[in-house]
Amino acid sequence: MLRALIEQCVENLRHKRELAKRRWEQEERWREEDRAVALAARAANDVSAARHGEVMRRLAGISYVTLRCHEDTWTFVARAAFGVWEPSWSQSTYDGWSRVGPNGRQLNLFTVDPNLPQGRITKGADGMQDVLVSGHNLVRILDVLRTVAHSEDPARGARGKTLYERISAVADMADPADPAGKTTGFIVRIDDSLRERHPQKPSWPLPTPAALTTTPASTTAVLLRDMPTLPASTRRREVVSPSEGDVP
Repeated sequence: MLRALIEQCVENLRHKRELAKRRWEQEERWREEDRAVALAARAANDVSAARHGEVMRRLAGISYVTLRCHEDTWTFVARAAFGVWEPSWSQSTYDGWSRVGPNGRQLNLFTVDPNLPQGRITKGADGMQDVLVSGHNLVRILDVLRTVAHSEDPARGARGKTLYERISAVADMADPADPAGKTTGFIVRIDDSLRERHPQKPSWPLPTPAALTTTPASTTAVLLRDMPTLPASTRRREVVSPSEGDVP
């Protein structure tokens, strides 16, 4: 009886060790798979040195561009490039109450001067805003975003690569043969906009049979009237960054 009990205990211990070994091997396989996926993601987010150098060279000749994006997107970019930023800010100059700009303590946290005095950030509806960025700071932003794209955090790396591609699209619009400071006025939309990509059609009221019978001419005039068009701006060109959804 005692021998049978001892043999049963030994068998149970052996079985537990076998289960623990199998569990460790399975977890090790999962860790290897996770590492492979992470390495593949980092490789996909990589920006080649040749591409980066060409982008830097082209952007160096741009006086300024206007980045049109959500305030949260700009906060992510500004914190990476300049060290500190808050979504409510509309300037990088001193504001004692820290409502529209940094206070004295926050001013000392800037690693690079954003050079965004009052008037260079225009707040819009739904958190959207236009940020007028100099070519000098644009080079700084793109250089930092390339580093962010190499982040081990997949989400941060993906954001860095996406923003890098969106903002660097302006480099393809600049002519490197132009003298420095000649290229101005680009508007770069770096956020996806469902309203722009899927515009809503106007909902015209459907005419009733009686209306079609009695007043066909007026009804047709309502349905076919031309929408007013705004004159094209001669000062700025808008650059819509390419995305996978736009490729036919």
